[in-house]
Amino acid sequence: MSENLLSVRNLVVHYETDEEVVEAVNNISFDIKKGEIMGLVGETGAGKTTTALSILGLLPERVAHIINGVVELDGENLFEKKEREMRKVRGKRISMIFQDPMTALNPVKTVGEQIAEVVLLHEHCSKAEAIKHAQRMLALVGIVPERYKDYPHQFSGGMKQRIVIAIALACKPDLLIADEPTTALDVTIQAQILEMMRRLSKENGASVILITHDLGVVAEMCDHCAVMYAGEIVEHGTVEEIFDHPKHPYTKALYQSIPSLDKDMERLHVIKGMVSDPTKLPEYCSFADRCELCTEACKKGDPSTVDIGNDHTVKCFLYSNDKGNANQGREAE
Repeated sequence: MSENLLSVRNLVVHYETDEEVVEAVNNISFDIKKGEIMGLVGETGAGKTTTALSILGLLPERVAHIINGVVELDGENLFEKKEREMRKVRGKRISMIFQDPMTALNPVKTVGEQIAEVVLLHEHCSKAEAIKHAQRMLALVGIVPERYKDYPHQFSGGMKQRIVIAIALACKPDLLIADEPTTALDVTIQAQILEMMRRLSKENGASVILITHDLGVVAEMCDHCAVMYAGEIVEHGTVEEIFDHPKHPYTKALYQSIPSLDKDMERLHVIKGMVSDPTKLPEYCSFADRCELCTEACKKGDPSTVDIGNDHTVKCFLYSNDKGNANQGREAE
């Protein structure tokens, strides 16, 4: 058996309408080992959520199309499975914490019923056993089991997110996908939710894909980090490598946008321009028009992904021999 739980290879996803084609994900590849937490970082529109929905087979029908790629879970290609087979994978082997707990929960069902429903679908047990398991899950995420019969509107935002996590972890999945799980929460509750996710991940031995805008969360939670821009992974490596030795100009610009307690700054660094329009992506490097280190080569072609050692890859001409710019990477350090 491979040590990789999940392997994504050359994934390309488009959203197609009568008017335009949105190139949401453009030829990305990555692996996640068993028990590993990987952060997926990037601006809104980078393709992070589309990547997650592709893995689960939850892309909207008719408009979304997987143009190319393979997603393997323990060596099994999920794209070859029928919908009936994928229903057995979702919730049991792969679970997802959606971004907004307000819309993720059914308002007309009690929270206990929603947890028990997942258990009944995937575990061979009676309804009474499912109810007991649901109550245990509530206790596990810090909610008293007596609130089993309460409805979602009776809980705060942080409590709703705990319930969503309880649903996601009810059947001890191998892979947990957390799509910005703390975006709508205040800072104190964010810390509690992240600590709980990390603890439950270790206890259950689950791998995690953590989708976030917050590099601080990645530093605290993750083993590896993938930086996405315009549907591509522009840099990937261990958290230590990405934070101590960032290479791609986009990654460096993201770091410069983080407030510092050590420096007195009137304004934070701003990345000039706007994210590339996914309906009109350039044939050259997608970040070139916003990059402060842009060269002539960057406007003439699309760079390939380069392995620079220490499990660290970067998609940039500054570190590539494609256009004879290998030396420029060293000069940019």
